[in-house]
Formats: sequence, C-alpha cells, structure tokens
Amino acid sequence: MVRRTTVKYPLRILFTFAAALLLFQLASAQVPQLNPFSADLHINSTRSDRGPLEVAGQVYVGSGHIRMNMEGSGHKTALLTDFATKTTDILLIEQQVYIEQKAGQGPGHGPNSMTEELKPYDPDHPCANQPNVTCKKIGVEEVSGRSCDHWEVTDKEGRLTNLWIDQKLHFPVKVVTKDTEMLLTNIRYGEPDPSLFTIPPAYHKMDLGAMMPQGMQHPPQN
Repeated sequence: MVRRTTVKYPLRILFTFAAALLLFQLASAQVPQLNPFSADLHINSTRSDRGPLEVAGQVYVGSGHIRMNMEGSGHKTALLTDFATKTTDILLIEQQVYIEQKAGQGPGHGPNSMTEELKPYDPDHPCANQPNVTCKKIGVEEVSGRSCDHWEVTDKEGRLTNLWIDQKLHFPVKVVTKDTEMLLTNIRYGEPDPSLFTIPPAYHKMDLGAMMPQGMQHPPQN
C-alpha cells in the first residue's frame, strides 16, 4: 500500500538526483554485461536557479544492479536501479521513504523517464540501436588513473554529452553535459554486498507528487 506522506525535501536536490539518473542511464547502456565494482562519486550541477550544487557519494555496480549513494546540501539519498525490471527506487534516507519509478511510467520528464532505455549496448558503438542519437569518438584519454575512450554523444535536439568510458570496465568514469558533471574516483573491483540493492524493511513507499507543492508535480524543463 502506498502511504500518502508529505515530505519536505528541496526540489533542487531531487532534480539533481534525477539528472544523475540520466547520466547513469547513459552509463548503463554501454555494456552487455556489467563488471562489478565500486567507486566514489562526485557530481557538480548548475541545473538549479539557486546556484551550483555539489553532491558526493558512492557507486556500487553489481550483476544487474546499480546503487548510487548521494549527499548534498545536508540531505542523503540513494538510487537503486534494477536492470531486469527497469525500475529505479529513490530512497530518502532521513525520512525512510522511497519512490518507485518504472520505465514508461508517468509523464515524459523527470526520474521516471530516465530508466526507459535501460538495455545493453555495444561498448564499441555507444549509439547502436539509438536512431536519434549520434556518437563521435574523440580519442583515448586518462581519467581517474584509468584508460578511457572519449565519446561525444549528440541527441536529436542537439544536446551534447561527453562520455569517458573505461576500457576495462566498459563504464563511464566521467560524464559531462551542459549543466552537470559526474566523476568516479577510487575505483575498486569486486561484487558489492547484495544487501546494498534491497530496500530496508523500515522504509515505506510514496508518490513523487506527494513531495511537491501543487503545480510543481513535474521537474523544470531546460
């Protein structure tokens, strides 16, 4: 049962986390099979009209799952993505609530749309099976001490994303868009603890709309 609970949570933080979901949608689309690892996460965003926002955390990549722990402006959030079910759960740690977002669920903007294209791609051709996206390989560069292929990705609306894809992990170590940058550091190989990909039993489920004032049910568009 979904509990209708009002939770005060800065929308700018949530929208930044939604942007992070988009970055990891790109990230997860690069590999037929993810190589398990963990890393420290750094996100800088200027999406908000209230000024730049910095987010720090960790990334855990398992067999079929990704967890992102993020902390910004004093708030802690975790994103749990299940590739088999194409579902992302947004956990608000302080409130002990979570929001479930499935592919194709709800309107075409915000976190719900960011898991819609979760599927494996050829790491040598990041734009394969994406008719409205073009890719250009810039070269091979070192990022966070890792050898990475630098790809420039352009969508049908001309929006540009730069990906630095680790040659061994086949996973982006760095992602840069117009207003957001993500960087992974301190990368460690190995399968994370499976419990990291489960929702704690004390958490209850709620709707994204319950967190927002009337008339603000959708994130701001660019």
